[in-house]
Amino acid sequence: MAENKSGKGEEGKATKTVKIDVQDTDGEEGRQLHLLFIYFSGVSEKGHLDCFQRNLMAEPEEKVDWQDGKSLSECMMYMLEKEIMCDVTFRVGTDDQSIIKAHKYMLASRSPVFYTMFEGSCPEKGEIVVTDINSATFKVLLKYIYSDVLDLSLDNIQEVLYVAEKYMLSTMKDECTSLLLSSVETSNAPGIFNVASHFHLEHLKIKSLEHIQKNAAECLIAPNAIKMSKECMEAILRLDSIYCSETDICRFLIKWASHHCETEGKTASGENLREITGPLLYLIRFPLVDREYFANEIAHSGLLNSEEVISVFSSHYGRKNGVFAESVRNSKLCYKKDCTVWRHKSVASPWYQHSGKKYDALNVKVNRNIELKSVILFGPVGNVSSSAREITVKILNDSGNEIFTQKYESCTQSSELQTVILSEPIPINANELFTIMVDSIKFDAFYGKQCKPKCRIDDIVISFENSPNCTTGTSVEQGQIAGIEFNA
Repeated sequence: MAENKSGKGEEGKATKTVKIDVQDTDGEEGRQLHLLFIYFSGVSEKGHLDCFQRNLMAEPEEKVDWQDGKSLSECMMYMLEKEIMCDVTFRVGTDDQSIIKAHKYMLASRSPVFYTMFEGSCPEKGEIVVTDINSATFKVLLKYIYSDVLDLSLDNIQEVLYVAEKYMLSTMKDECTSLLLSSVETSNAPGIFNVASHFHLEHLKIKSLEHIQKNAAECLIAPNAIKMSKECMEAILRLDSIYCSETDICRFLIKWASHHCETEGKTASGENLREITGPLLYLIRFPLVDREYFANEIAHSGLLNSEEVISVFSSHYGRKNGVFAESVRNSKLCYKKDCTVWRHKSVASPWYQHSGKKYDALNVKVNRNIELKSVILFGPVGNVSSSAREITVKILNDSGNEIFTQKYESCTQSSELQTVILSEPIPINANELFTIMVDSIKFDAFYGKQCKPKCRIDDIVISFENSPNCTTGTSVEQGQIAGIEFNA
């Protein structure tokens, strides 16, 4: 910078002409500027020059032809974001309201609600207050109106669906529904079921509830599950078929109720949980809940009254109670995998026939709800006479009560294994002991050796235990009862 000329102006002012060399961004010298500064008394020369330099370095104003190279939607979004020619103002939110400006023409062109708002018999004038929508969701709405681009995720879908319905944007609602449908067969199903129920999306309600039914063990531990409404919770608890144990369902109800206690500012005491659950409590089949869990976590919690606790304990010893249902939740629809388990590592022979009435028996436990379809037995060594072919298979529950009996005719020729297909599948709860009993065979048979006490199929664990009902040499280590087939 070089000084050219100084002088005196009006009283209290001084003038100075300066020359400035201007360079472009590449460092090349450009033209010179000759500027006349007017100095005011009380301000130093350096102060004036610093102020000028700051203004010179400031961002330039937007160019006039900002429309150039933009699509229609890009131009519309630019005008919205820069508030160019806006003619309507919204005050959005509740406590911390945001001022958002827009264009009546654009809003009315997409939404019949906005059209009526601005062109109806009593058009809105002045600021429009919107308290039922947050500013982030309102901006998603405007972006969709201006550009057809919807910023949508499962995190904001309930709010976006609400504005789509409020402003009658059917295409926006369709996009929300499509996202929900694409996510329904995941652990997000409880959240989707909740949204679908709230907005009466019947097809989605059915699909999401079906997925919960078949994948309850996974879905009921999902973070969004505890946020379901009471109506959704009731729909799940009323299912007669669901892929998890009654203990899992009970745990989930308590977790759900605890969350709702927290949202209402209450402690999760037994009394408050009982108040929150209300009639839902009687949809839990407490006689089927794991006995140890019931005794330690439920009986003394205050969730049930003393009469209800006594009725559950009594049901454990065969006494019917009139308070809680005792039928096992189950259905073929709930099972996803056909499983076959053999407990032996090798086969030997012969397993000699026994005189008198004898039983081969084995206790079995599976860590998942199953439907027992077949019992796999060892076959005869050599040919079998018709009089010796009949076998009786029995299934006992964990209380030792007989729940199933079926007669079976053994194959007549030598065969290591034979499968007894049960006349109807038997539902067995997760971690519930059951016993397989077989009438002592009347022929020399093959038998299993080096048998495994536990077998695993993916995350399904099948455990075998010695049974006090066994009156032969069959045990966890060797003997009859080769395996089982089940749905899981």
